[in-house]
Amino acid sequence: MLATTKFRLSGLRSLARFGLLALVPVVALGAILAHELNVDLQQRYLDTARTSATLITQVGIQPLLNAQQVTNGFSAADITTMDEKLQGAALSQEVDLVKVWNRNGTIVYSDNHAIIGKSFPIDEDLGQALAGQANANITDGRDAENVEDHLTGPLIQVYVPLVFNGSSSPSGAFELYLPYAPVQAAIDRESNQLYLLLAAGLTVFYASLFPVAVLAERWRRRLLREAETTALANLAVLERLNTLKSEFLTRISHEFRTALVGIEGFSEVIRDSDHLDATDVKAFATDIHQDAERLERAFDEMLELDRMESGRTVLQIVRVDVNQVIRDTVEKIRVANPSRTVTTRLDDSLPPLPCDREKVSQVLMNLLGNAIKFSSARTEILVESQADGDQVTITVQDHGPGMPHNFDARLFAGANGGSGTGLGLPIARQIIEMHGGRIWFDSTGGQGTSFHFTLPVKVRPSRELKAVARS
Repeated sequence: MLATTKFRLSGLRSLARFGLLALVPVVALGAILAHELNVDLQQRYLDTARTSATLITQVGIQPLLNAQQVTNGFSAADITTMDEKLQGAALSQEVDLVKVWNRNGTIVYSDNHAIIGKSFPIDEDLGQALAGQANANITDGRDAENVEDHLTGPLIQVYVPLVFNGSSSPSGAFELYLPYAPVQAAIDRESNQLYLLLAAGLTVFYASLFPVAVLAERWRRRLLREAETTALANLAVLERLNTLKSEFLTRISHEFRTALVGIEGFSEVIRDSDHLDATDVKAFATDIHQDAERLERAFDEMLELDRMESGRTVLQIVRVDVNQVIRDTVEKIRVANPSRTVTTRLDDSLPPLPCDREKVSQVLMNLLGNAIKFSSARTEILVESQADGDQVTITVQDHGPGMPHNFDARLFAGANGGSGTGLGLPIARQIIEMHGGRIWFDSTGGQGTSFHFTLPVKVRPSRELKAVARS
């Protein structure tokens, strides 16, 4: 109960931290989007103002002008006529100020007569209009050209090029100022609506992050538990390997010590005795020779296993009649153990297999040797072969006391019971795996043990070897 409560509190704290951390980018995203929306709205209204001013210029203003007036300037009569026509067009209600510029930057007409005839530097906006491109922007009415206009900003300032018939380039530009307050009010109304939609969308988005965070937290905890379980399993494996190493060193040292004791003991007897006849000397020499062979076998097995595990063993792969290999190996066992009954049950449908004949025979010799060693002399040992799809299964079955159910790893790691180095089964495993097969055993206490190994019908070594010879 306490652990569950701590887990829930930890989860709530994690969600709270996530909520605070996620809120910062969401708010920042909202601010950026709101700014972009405002800029977009403002630009859209400026584009609308430019379009409206262009339409006013083309329909209401340009027909009142001619190219000569724009280029050379207006006479007093022209100014009076223009004032009357502009008032008749009722532009004063929606336009604060109008100007007509020539290409030299001189104001040739304005409804503010005080600035007519004055010249000013051509700024970027006027320059665009004189180049044929209408434009609109927001001004505070404090530019040099507006000193005598007494304008109160902000205003929308629009420039429209004046192009007359017979000319491909503008003769001048028409400038007008529109009130910005109605535009700003419209922008504010539309912005507020968009801000509400944006806030609602971001709120939904922010809320939707929490289920994702909960799932991510569950996955994190699950992966953490799996990692802890794996780490514990790895520790258990390392401890197991360390135990197997200790058992192997104990066994191999016992094997060496036993052989050395025999060699030393018998050699001392020969050295120190003055009454040994030739028969006794031969007997002791035979024992010494057997112990030396015992040491040699132990060294050979250790070196052979090392070569296999390091990939330095060369397999002589040829097409082999595995049933004949079984018969030959069983015959050798019978000759060496005439009191034991070894029978075979072979599948005649077995195809020739690509394998190393000597290595497969070595595996069989090892398994049969173990079966003889760990089963009663009165019981039968069976060797069986069977075709199984794309592989062949070979079984060696005895009727001994059987193996403990958890003894598999120890057997194939080199720590099986009985005398010897215990490396026979690890070597057998390496040989079979090098051929691309597998080896395992089934055992029931009191009913014997069955060792099985498979060989593939096609060559598919499962280990990378330095060299695999084929013929």
